Amino acid sequence: MVYTINMKRIGFLSTLLILLVLSCNSGPQHTEPSFAHNEAPEAVSAEVGGFDPARISEEMHEAAMTELRAFVESLNAIIRARNYDAWVSYLSDSFYEEINSPAFLVRRTEELFRRDQMVAYNLNRDPRRVQKRVLNNSRDFFYNVVVPARSNDRLDNIAFISENRVKAYTVDNRGNRLVLYDLERIDNRWQIIN
Repeated sequence: MVYTINMKRIGFLSTLLILLVLSCNSGPQHTEPSFAHNEAPEAVSAEVGGFDPARISEEMHEAAMTELRAFVESLNAIIRARNYDAWVSYLSDSFYEEINSPAFLVRRTEELFRRDQMVAYNLNRDPRRVQKRVLNNSRDFFYNVVVPARSNDRLDNIAFISENRVKAYTVDNRGNRLVLYDLERIDNRWQIIN
């Protein structure tokens, strides 16, 4: 009896850990320490191609924050409305190609299947009875991964990578800064590049 209880506890904790790891793939991407807008991490603070993020003025940072908050709010509304065509217009051509690649779709199909199995397990359902949802294209990815995970994102900070590229961050309730989007201004409009 003790062995069964411990195995269930270990199984639950393992499932919870895997769920947390997988949720990072559809939501904000990774944790970075928090820093002020002009205090970039070492990888960013080193001049890249002649760009020094420390030269971004407070006014330029605030203007970009205002513009990108509107961008994220608009994107959230599109995702909540399940408007695939409008969502695609926010993606760079290269990112759109990436999410339609067979390797990307296979990887995300497996992640989604594992997540669905963990959810079933946590709801006391048999995870072996979960049907795999195969992602065949970006439309499937949007409806099965993006819509459930990305409709209520919040922009808390940005870090300039170049004059036309920023990493957008959200801060979780533990104070960890998570990458929300990698954005680039292309043809005078912001687009998701990763």
